[in-house]
Amino acid sequence: MSIIASRSALPALLLAAATTTTAFAQAFPTRPVTVVVSFPPGAATDFSARVAANRMTEGLGQRVVVQNRDGASGMIGTDHVAKSPPDGYTMLWASSSLTISASTSGKLPYDPVRDFAPVGLFTRIPFLLVVHPSVPVKTVKELVALAKAHPGKLNYGSSGPLAFNHLGAELLKLKTGLDIVHIPYRGAAPMSADLLAGQVDLAFTGPTTSAPHMEVGRLRAIAITSRQRSPMFPTLPTMVEAGVPDYEFTQWYGLVTPAKTPREAINRMNAALRQAIADPDVQKRMAADAGVLVATTPEEFGVFYNEDIESKAKLVRAIGK
Repeated sequence: MSIIASRSALPALLLAAATTTTAFAQAFPTRPVTVVVSFPPGAATDFSARVAANRMTEGLGQRVVVQNRDGASGMIGTDHVAKSPPDGYTMLWASSSLTISASTSGKLPYDPVRDFAPVGLFTRIPFLLVVHPSVPVKTVKELVALAKAHPGKLNYGSSGPLAFNHLGAELLKLKTGLDIVHIPYRGAAPMSADLLAGQVDLAFTGPTTSAPHMEVGRLRAIAITSRQRSPMFPTLPTMVEAGVPDYEFTQWYGLVTPAKTPREAINRMNAALRQAIADPDVQKRMAADAGVLVATTPEEFGVFYNEDIESKAKLVRAIGK
């Protein structure tokens, strides 16, 4: 479903955004805006936030400062923003982790819907389905045939239970009926090491992580998880083209703010984010990560956000976690 589809009723997330507590006496912003990243410096979340923030600073005329508050799988920084004053000066650089946590993290110190208001989507980044060269397949159809001929013999690695690459693989299993064994790791680094060593047969990995190993033949990519092909990998088929119906699984990044933030602040930050998305240098930097930039209104992002919560919850229920 398109994220720009019109809706007659706004989701709860958007209704929170429409509530303002006080009118701004002066045009927003009159001082620097802090964008909290709930993961460590150098992570993909941090990279995309800094690319956007640098350009947004130019558009706003005030600094957009990226602040890392990592820990507890992103909950520390997220909770800090949820409990910050709803004045527009503290926002969260959100990712798919936030919508996944709505159905996987038990009792959270914040509510992913009620405690945040949408500002705008920034980018969606696909994964690659890669296999070790020792696995004798070059297409998804060949992989499915091999796995079905030898049920329970192939394995796939993930960076942990309910991590993005775990959910991506489980979605593939649900849509194809594959019987492949999950090997969870404590992070992406040890999983990648075993994948390159041939201890792991296949995995869903990030484009920039996989590309150098693909170039030298240490990994073989057989599909990409976005709806359209990527200019970074123009010959690589999408999962749908490879024969997996209605398969799309991407990671997203965007901007949210505490609920009840004045609409003036939300609109101003949305405009600055859209200006960043339109900037050729931003487009070039994100394209190097196979990212697809997506400009939305707060309303459109609110619809997308709630739909993502629903789809992730459905997947988690289906795999029995």
